[in-house]
Amino acid sequence: MTRPVQLALTAALLLSLGSAHAAAGIVTLSSPSKEVCVTDASAVYTVVGGALRPVSGEFALSPPGAQPLRPELSIPPESEPGALVRVYVRSVEHLDTATLLMGAQGKNPVSRTTGFLLSAEEGAELWAFALGVPDGSSASAYTLTLRLAAGDRSFLALKQISMKARTFFTERFPITEDMTSLVTKPDPQRTAESLAFYRLITTPHPDAVYETGAFAVPFPGARRTSGYGDRREYVNPDSTSSSSVHEGVDIAMPEGSPVPACGPGRVVFAAYRIMTGNTVIIEHLPGLFSIYFHMSSISVKPGVLVKQGDQVGAVGMTGFATGPHLHWEVTASGIAVDPDTLVNEPLLDKNPQFIDTGTSNSTEGR
Repeated sequence: MTRPVQLALTAALLLSLGSAHAAAGIVTLSSPSKEVCVTDASAVYTVVGGALRPVSGEFALSPPGAQPLRPELSIPPESEPGALVRVYVRSVEHLDTATLLMGAQGKNPVSRTTGFLLSAEEGAELWAFALGVPDGSSASAYTLTLRLAAGDRSFLALKQISMKARTFFTERFPITEDMTSLVTKPDPQRTAESLAFYRLITTPHPDAVYETGAFAVPFPGARRTSGYGDRREYVNPDSTSSSSVHEGVDIAMPEGSPVPACGPGRVVFAAYRIMTGNTVIIEHLPGLFSIYFHMSSISVKPGVLVKQGDQVGAVGMTGFATGPHLHWEVTASGIAVDPDTLVNEPLLDKNPQFIDTGTSNSTEGR
């Protein structure tokens, strides 16, 4: 780790710098309470009224006299819509909380997640984050905001991540009057099911580390009738239409075909829903779920641990479906990601490469 130049920067001096790059150093803050902030050499920030206003870089805050947090980070520089972003933190000290957000500067985040402890070996904790990138993310730069806390000490990293462009398929579906009614007719039960579904897939369980390897496609080689991110237009009998985004993959198979789990995990939901029919949801990592819709029957119960390949149900066409098929979906903290990207490489890297944060207290004179 690099050694910063120890500076006693005043608020007035920092204000004169504006949002310029400051030398790596130590800044004394006074709002909301007295703290010492250790920055890296790339940090961009101002201090207003004794409070830190970070723009980019890394900032370790701690009470005067306390050792700042010195984590090692592994953060990808780029991603694409529908991807699963993996971020890793290694810390020699126990962390109480760890959160990660992605969004454009000055706007609400488009994705967020909490970190979870992946391992604790050789005197260090390895934390992992699995962040979903929405399919509608633009091909531009976003900011990843990483926050760590250990008691009254905290660490903040603001890193740019660029988005590659991605094009999705567009398709039109004629639907029957009954199916139109299923979507458009107000139904309190359907609304309640939708809210409960969202709460479930946005509630990670910190100890749910069941799989770090690659997923297996439920029916490899079978015909796909729809793909992830497809832009759909549903044409009603009266020629009106509505649009939606398909958030999984549809796999055509004969009705009754056994549906295998794509990976080991814990079943968190297994019941009938109005729109998705017989549905099973499995948590594989904290906040990472695989979802199986429209099945003719269900073979598992909530709370059961399954292995990769275990039968969770049978192919059907229950709910909003036009023919026998399996809808297979994967969500990360509530964001649907492309499941096909998770079958060719491990979900997590147990030995990630870390970079030097450059945030270390000067030891001169000690």
